[in-house]
Amino acid sequence: MEIKTIIEELSDNLKRHISTEVYDDFFSDAYNYSLFPAGKLFRPLLVWSIAQDFSKDANFSEDHARLASFVESHHTYTLIHDDMPCMDDDDMRRGRLSTHKKFGQWQALLAGDGLLNASYSILSKLESNNFKHVLNYSTWALGPKGLILGQALDLSGKMTESFTDLVLTHKLKTARLIQTSLVCSFLLIDEESIKIKSDLKTLKELHKLGEHMGVAFQLLDDLCELVDEQLSEHEQEVNPWPRFTQECLNTLSFALNYIENYFNEKETANLRFIYGLYLKKIKTLIAGSELNIENHIKSDLGPILSTLDSLSS
Repeated sequence: MEIKTIIEELSDNLKRHISTEVYDDFFSDAYNYSLFPAGKLFRPLLVWSIAQDFSKDANFSEDHARLASFVESHHTYTLIHDDMPCMDDDDMRRGRLSTHKKFGQWQALLAGDGLLNASYSILSKLESNNFKHVLNYSTWALGPKGLILGQALDLSGKMTESFTDLVLTHKLKTARLIQTSLVCSFLLIDEESIKIKSDLKTLKELHKLGEHMGVAFQLLDDLCELVDEQLSEHEQEVNPWPRFTQECLNTLSFALNYIENYFNEKETANLRFIYGLYLKKIKTLIAGSELNIENHIKSDLGPILSTLDSLSS
């Protein structure tokens, strides 16, 4: 199956699932504008890849489809709120007006609240016997001990106080949703193929893998913000790379090497393929502005680009 077909299927599933959660009325435009056209669907694709790699018949069940829609609608709620003036105050998202600029602030706030609740309503329809485990993990990962705490660390400015706080913020704010995609997708595999106790090792490995993916994701995203020859004053203040250059390089290298070792040791061709597609886009962006980035961080990007090339080939 081609990646375009997979993305179309995930997007169609999301439309189908979200349509049962919201009324088709004056306010549905805010939901639909925020969700569609869908973005890269990186996290739903992680759900899909785990189902393909670990289930006996490479089956992407309806429960997996619901989980994919859950993580994407939940991710979208965080983006809506993150863009608001009281948070990051961003006017644009994915090349167009952010939700609060398009519809207004109270509309964006309620649209985010609506998608947060709708995501859990979608999740509540899981038929798996492991539903309780999925719910426990996702609420821990995305609630006040996870993603929300990460956002609080970000907005409070604590993440800029030390590199340790920065990495903790990335683990909570970014990695937790990736971990949810990986771990919960594995939990939804047919119960004849999975037993919680006997497969605890695999679950722990996916949990750790997701953490490294999340940290790498955010550090690479920050690196891509340095592509311009001249940086804005805001970017100079918030971007960690110019301030913690060596720490960023070491942590990113460690995370990418961990991910590569995992792929080399495990038979997860689909997961490697999906992650490789993401890294290929990142590598193209970084390589296209390599000199500008190196001037900002005053360091050689060669080793990082080499690892990205290896993981995306």
